[in-house]
Amino acid sequence: MAFDKLSPLPKATQPLTEGITPRGTKVHLSRFKAEPQQYGNYISYTDQLDFFAHDPSPKLLDYSGLLADNAKETFEGMDAMALAAGLNVEYAGSATSRSAITEVLSTDDIKRAVTHLRNNKVDTINGYYIAFVHPNVELDISNDPNWKAPHEYRDTTQIYKGELGEYFGVRFIRDVDQYVFRGEAFGGKFEELTVARVDKKNKSIYVMEPTSSSELGEASDKIWINGKKYTIASTTGGTDGGKILVSEDLTDALIETDMKIYPGGGGVDGRPVYGTIIIGKGAFGTSGDDTVQIIAKPLGSAGSADPLNQRGTMGWKGYRVFKLLEQSKMVRIESFASIDE
Repeated sequence: MAFDKLSPLPKATQPLTEGITPRGTKVHLSRFKAEPQQYGNYISYTDQLDFFAHDPSPKLLDYSGLLADNAKETFEGMDAMALAAGLNVEYAGSATSRSAITEVLSTDDIKRAVTHLRNNKVDTINGYYIAFVHPNVELDISNDPNWKAPHEYRDTTQIYKGELGEYFGVRFIRDVDQYVFRGEAFGGKFEELTVARVDKKNKSIYVMEPTSSSELGEASDKIWINGKKYTIASTTGGTDGGKILVSEDLTDALIETDMKIYPGGGGVDGRPVYGTIIIGKGAFGTSGDDTVQIIAKPLGSAGSADPLNQRGTMGWKGYRVFKLLEQSKMVRIESFASIDE
């Protein structure tokens, strides 16, 4: 797959001479090649699960909906990660690096980034630049008196899904999958872990993912759960999940099953750093949403490998390609947020 781009023509500053054909300008076409990659996931179920979960199975066992959501979240998360790799980055306030950030996103930061795009002559998209912003960050910029709600500048039938408002020529879209810089992944493998259960008396947090002790972190490392920071005292790995022992008292901590555990190490004191992406026309290319398939293998479909019709699976697969085309047509602003989740 390829994405093509025409470069702007140079200014024609020389006056024409009567009757003489001037020297023309060659068209410069850039081709960006990107190879689609296939991704997928599946779940298994048994005849007993189907039998005992018959009520309320229509809702509880909506496997296809669960998998469709998983495909969408997978692709959106990958897109956000690719955008976060852009080299055109600015930092909130007066910071000059990620490790020096101390402030939340402000409207002055937005103005500075937009000015950068305008100076680069980046075209807008239907008259506006587009920003993807994490929900934790939106509260920090939407209180400005010049902030406009969608109905104040656009027919509400023509707004983007998740659109929050407009400021300084930028339409802001809430993106819960917007990339957050949280530090090095657990064991270089897991961007996040999932809480299985909590033993508050013994200050222990159990995770669902099979991990080794080293993949859970080391003593004194920081982790974030439900917007609060904890310090690792020790870890224990396991094929059925691991355990993290923390130094803090968990008596009043709100930590529940399915909550996410994030590494702490993005910014100062381990706080997460949020990337807000502002783009113009032609910043990136993407494709693959229409390739996703839901694949069902019902009980007994394995034939003689499942002689008693005990096992079934359902999954999805699809192709995805995402390519940054021009770094100059996008800016990432890194900041803290008033709320950390």
